[in-house]
Amino acid sequence: MDDDRKLRGPRVLKVQDPFHDAQLLRDVAIINTRTMEALGALPPGGLPILPKRRPLPRLPETPMPTGRDDEESAMPKLPMQVAAVASLALAACATPGAATPTATQMQENVPVSSVRYTYPETPVLTSGELVPEGDPAIAAKMNYKPVDWPLRFEKHSFSARCYDTRECEVVYDNLRHGDARPSPPASTYGTDYLEGWMGGHGGIRNFPPAAKVSWVSKDGTSLEAEIDIGDIFKDELIRHFVPKEEVADLPDGRNESPPSILLEVNDRVIRVYMRASVPTKHLQNPGNRHSISRRDLVLVKTYSY
Repeated sequence: MDDDRKLRGPRVLKVQDPFHDAQLLRDVAIINTRTMEALGALPPGGLPILPKRRPLPRLPETPMPTGRDDEESAMPKLPMQVAAVASLALAACATPGAATPTATQMQENVPVSSVRYTYPETPVLTSGELVPEGDPAIAAKMNYKPVDWPLRFEKHSFSARCYDTRECEVVYDNLRHGDARPSPPASTYGTDYLEGWMGGHGGIRNFPPAAKVSWVSKDGTSLEAEIDIGDIFKDELIRHFVPKEEVADLPDGRNESPPSILLEVNDRVIRVYMRASVPTKHLQNPGNRHSISRRDLVLVKTYSY
């Protein structure tokens, strides 16, 4: 009996499992949400279709060189046009036990603060090469029009990181972040230790209860704090550096890409950031047809303990 069953292989269920199907649909929805958070909305008409080229003939094999000239192997630097930038007036100089004030009005002017992440790392290009257009028929069906201003959000993703602590735990939307083990200082990862940081816990509707933070600083002091994300972002405005005139048209004029809200615990300092994908009319990296949006990290609040 057992040998016959092995020969026939595993038994295939003919009855559909609705719970399994629902789980698959939820997984696909989570993947789509995270993809939109990371890459932003598609340009009008979708991505441009490049004409196919014939492959180049195969070159004869040549011996590999034994050395490499650093000057010849260096990547060419593309020229960056100087353009006007838009910035949030965010004060990031914290006072002990208090939060820094936050400006909610967009300012298309020079930053009033020299603190990093209160101004764009690279200029927002408002001229130069335009984002390639897709299929006009698809764009017409999706009803692209100027975006509703200012940009707002109804959902967000969240992530927390700990640096230079003996132990650290952050609980937000019933999900735990952090580690009971010591965390290395941020300097271990270099000056750009926050580069590419995005929210890992997505699809959070505005807003759960305050984030509860409990940690031990590097000097051994046990600390606790509640960071009310809903109060910080009660206006539901997306923090970014793109001026209104540079934001690309979107389907029905709505920005459906949820931003990432990020919480950093660094010894005795807690910082709250936002990173949002904002589609632009011009390529932000000239020559790169995929640079169709900005994903700047914006410092919103700083707490010191």
